[in-house]
Amino acid sequence: MNILDVNKLKNRDYIVLLPKCDFDIRKSVEYSFENVFYLDYELTKEHADVLIDFINSKSNQIILFDYDNFYRLILPHIRKSKKIKWIIKSSLAQLTNGCVRATFTNLMEFCDRNIVNEIGCLDKATYEVLKNAGYKAKYIMLDIKSNVKKAKKSNSIGIIGNDYDPNHNIYNELSALKLVDYSYIKIIKNMPSTNHFINFFNIKEKQVDNFEDVIKDNFVNLYCNFTANNRELILSSLDMGIPCLLGNSDMFDNNQKLKKYLILESDDDINEIASKIKIIKNEKDKIISEYKKFREKYSAESKKSIEKLLK
Repeated sequence: MNILDVNKLKNRDYIVLLPKCDFDIRKSVEYSFENVFYLDYELTKEHADVLIDFINSKSNQIILFDYDNFYRLILPHIRKSKKIKWIIKSSLAQLTNGCVRATFTNLMEFCDRNIVNEIGCLDKATYEVLKNAGYKAKYIMLDIKSNVKKAKKSNSIGIIGNDYDPNHNIYNELSALKLVDYSYIKIIKNMPSTNHFINFFNIKEKQVDNFEDVIKDNFVNLYCNFTANNRELILSSLDMGIPCLLGNSDMFDNNQKLKKYLILESDDDINEIASKIKIIKNEKDKIISEYKKFREKYSAESKKSIEKLLK
């Protein structure tokens, strides 16, 4: 929906602004919230004026994700009686990335100006740091529509990270494939070095052009990140009945069985990645059975986290 049509909303309690840089979590934001406006078109002062008037006269709060320059046109003009809540996607471990650092710097500026009422964090450790530092923060768990299925029999492997992001551990994952049995891999390639690596080590590959095709119809998906996890992808994989091997993640800290199977102790240990892939292949049914129990609890906790944010 275009911001110029904001007055057509039926539920006017809040609106959500999602910038283009966060479209990788679009599915989960849209499922978890109502009234999501995507900032993927040219925004003008007219858009700002319409939105400011709507918030000040008809709504209670505005929820922002990460950062867009458009925020500077609206935030100083929102009445103090209205609530402004700002959600950050990234972890503090990603501050070495200039874009993440810029987002965090802008957030801190608006907090210091007493414009932002509350910070929402998709990363639990970031939430704990900000809370201990005295900021009013909440931990947010986004969700997607859940329908855990039984996967087709397969011998392929999906690699669902981004090869341009060093936090996503792609080349250790590819290296581990030389130690396991598989038919082919599926991966989205952005870097020429990835093609070179795959060809040089004679890794068997099936060409795909979107993450949905990467994830589906495998016996395991690899997402062994050092940081920068997108839970939407993890949930999508496991909801398809496909175990997803993870690196540095607290996602299964409350389920020791899933943590044993799906979390690496050492993210960059090629031998451990290969060993976990073999174990997952043999224990797949057991893993998915346990995940179904986890999934119900996760959805309930996600709903509670959203409700707490919207209060």
